[in-house]
Amino acid sequence: ATAPSSPKVTFYRRELPEDLVSFTSADGRKLFKESLNTGYAEGYFNLAGNFTVQSEPAYCGPSSLAMVLNALEVDPGRRWKGVWRWYSDELLESCRTESDLKANGITFDQFLCLASSHAQVIAKRGTTASREEFVRDIKYVTQRDDVFMVLSFARAAMGQTGDGHFSPIGAFHEGSNQALVLDSARYKYPSWFGDVDRLYDSLQPVDPETNLPRGYFLISRRDSRLDLSLLASSNVDRDSKDSSGIVDLPERPADVFPTTLSCGKKSSCCSAKQL
Repeated sequence: ATAPSSPKVTFYRRELPEDLVSFTSADGRKLFKESLNTGYAEGYFNLAGNFTVQSEPAYCGPSSLAMVLNALEVDPGRRWKGVWRWYSDELLESCRTESDLKANGITFDQFLCLASSHAQVIAKRGTTASREEFVRDIKYVTQRDDVFMVLSFARAAMGQTGDGHFSPIGAFHEGSNQALVLDSARYKYPSWFGDVDRLYDSLQPVDPETNLPRGYFLISRRDSRLDLSLLASSNVDRDSKDSSGIVDLPERPADVFPTTLSCGKKSSCCSAKQL
């Protein structure tokens, strides 16, 4: 078989749009210090200590999830390498084939299904959460280290190249209404502060693969005393599969090893409708 040809044109990163603030810039460091001083970066160090650059260009979803699960100190119950159990994006398997996953990544529903196999999750589409609710949720998660937010947003709405992307939120700066996005595609863009109103708008564009808007996820440990259902959108239609915030999946026994790190071929997110 003929080996796939390498691309003739390669890139070393992209220039961050002027209205976004690089985390490592002087302004970015100032924003972060003030966020930390006001209590809106409590979970940052858990995420930073477990930051994962996605191993494939389309692995932003599994990479963001692995980062959050490791930050929450969830035991995957499966060997990573050697004698160690650890989450990595290549071990978090969706119902897509490896070639399809590498080419197209995962959808909002597939991320939800996969995340719900390992943690307590609330999902909110951009059309079911109000702007005020989004800001409130960002403030809530950035004041804690036992729950994290992962965005599923349209890069184009933030003036960036590319389409849909997943990345966790690391901090919030109340004075300028900006949130720190820990970009999982570090080879493309650095982590950056962006206006929260624009981030909310970036959740609204429809994913052409599913014909549904994007959104965000709130993720915590299953054994946490925190009840994420209290943060569910009040205007979510519980009978709608397209907007449901809570996935009713059976608890994985903590003493079963090894475990599968996939959502499973028979899961609802693998149905023809969701794909």
